Amino acid sequence: MSRQYDELVLAIYPTAKGIAYTLFQAPLSPVDWGIKRVRGQSKNANARCLEIVAQLCKSLRPDTIVLEAFDPNTSNKSERLKRLHALIVAHCEAENLTLARYSRQRVQDTFREAGAITRYEIAHAIATYIPALAHRKPPIRKLWQTEDQRLSLFDAAALALTHYAFVPAEEPP
Repeated sequence: MSRQYDELVLAIYPTAKGIAYTLFQAPLSPVDWGIKRVRGQSKNANARCLEIVAQLCKSLRPDTIVLEAFDPNTSNKSERLKRLHALIVAHCEAENLTLARYSRQRVQDTFREAGAITRYEIAHAIATYIPALAHRKPPIRKLWQTEDQRLSLFDAAALALTHYAFVPAEEPP
């Protein structure tokens, strides 16, 4: 018997250049995805990113928002990204949206069975199981290259899939 999911999951992955997101209706069924870039001065980048998140929540109407969990005191994320994360959490709470957070370790544990631990290996595993995202998989990065922004799309997808792995589905009647 297959498990049924009755939950739209919007995973949001803030980046230095904007927001990556994926919307899933079931573990292997993405409905929408993208990377929203924020250009211009960084002093109001968080406000613009929060507007993007609010618009995504309003237009996509997810049942659950998924974010990466991290300790702001020990994380190596930039101060701007830490503040943005806190703003997104506050927005979800103010709008009474269901929020789930998973650590990088939890994501890695979820994909360990597929032999994927690094961000690139996880992206490759996701692209293998979800053909709709395969064309977005970034190439392997050379040491002298900067990280491909498309990798953040797979970070968002990994968060959504981790959520499905840890939330029980309903059994069909």
